[in-house]
Amino acid sequence: MPKYLVSYRKTEEVGQKPEWASFTTRDERPLDARAIRERVDKRMSVLGEKLWGNGEAVPVEAGRLDTVLFRRDEAAPETSIIYGSIED
Repeated sequence: MPKYLVSYRKTEEVGQKPEWASFTTRDERPLDARAIRERVDKRMSVLGEKLWGNGEAVPVEAGRLDTVLFRRDEAAPETSIIYGSIED
């Protein structure tokens, strides 16, 4: 069952610098950007967080955890969500 690392930029108030928050999720089928966005929206609603950026969910190539984190840190400022498969 694939395991994904999902990172999203969150902010408490407009004008604040966004911070990355991350979580992992497993699913029997491959997840697309829409499914990842649904998971982020659900998590943010529970935690009372706001998403930074344009809402775009960008996949990175499957790989090790540190590879996904490295790609996350390289993301354009308007990118809201980065995700990648870290385990099959």
